[in-house]
Amino acid sequence: MAVLPKHPGHNSGYDPNQDMTPDQWHRFGKVARKAQKRRDEIARKESLLRSAREAALKPIIVPKKEKPHTVRYVVWLLVIMLCSLWLMYMSG
Repeated sequence: MAVLPKHPGHNSGYDPNQDMTPDQWHRFGKVARKAQKRRDEIARKESLLRSAREAALKPIIVPKKEKPHTVRYVVWLLVIMLCSLWLMYMSG
């Protein structure tokens, strides 16, 4: 690949003062405000739909997150095990 020398006027064709006229800026702002209003309206509708969907899909019977009776299960398991050991000892 050949190496070319740099061009002398790299960005000489761009003038930011001639970028957009005040009328174009005005129309651009007007369109941008309309677009933002549309996006806000769509977001509001989606949030209403999302909340309605979550309310409709919410389970009627809420499952328990934790099992608070695990201590009770362990105690009963130990009682059954001790009874079984006592029966084994008495029968043998």
